[in-house]
Amino acid sequence: MTTEQIPVRQATEADLDELTAVLATAFLTDPVSEWIFPEADERARLHPAFFRPFVEFAMADGLIDTTDDHTGVALWLDVRTDAATEPDDQLTQRLETLIGGAATKRFMVLDGLMTMHHPHHANHQYLPFIAVHPDRQGGGIGAALLRHRFARLDEAGVPAYLEASSLRSAALYQRLGFSRLPFTLDLPDGPSLYPMWRDPS
Repeated sequence: MTTEQIPVRQATEADLDELTAVLATAFLTDPVSEWIFPEADERARLHPAFFRPFVEFAMADGLIDTTDDHTGVALWLDVRTDAATEPDDQLTQRLETLIGGAATKRFMVLDGLMTMHHPHHANHQYLPFIAVHPDRQGGGIGAALLRHRFARLDEAGVPAYLEASSLRSAALYQRLGFSRLPFTLDLPDGPSLYPMWRDPS
């Protein structure tokens, strides 16, 4: 099946549990997740609780693309140049309750770096998370999710932005039309993230 033949649709609230589970599973070996949750057992236990608020936020204030079998998920948020960016104390408090103070502090370091360097020169769609279940990776689902959204962004003339969490994923995004920006986000004693921008075709 080609990426054009993989059905993609917009998720609904009925999909929240399954999509949270896909994100939690797919990111278990992600270098940034390993930095936030250094202990593998703790990461596996807390990942669903960690990802749930982000899925709920995207469902309420953005949009989520998925496949019919829930094996792929992409969270998209609308970013406008005139929107104020302020710390989300409610998110911080919720994460502290869900995943504990130490992991929340590490996440807030990451969030601070991402907020500081997030581009605001043009309105755009931001992709904070995209994931494919490990059992289905390499089958074109991630590319299908992206191309589905790109078609709509291109029609509207809207750019896209993301931070790749590894050079391997950055290379994939480059093949799909993103360009790396001339800086990295470097976590203390941890991995780097690679900011990437895509202009509409």
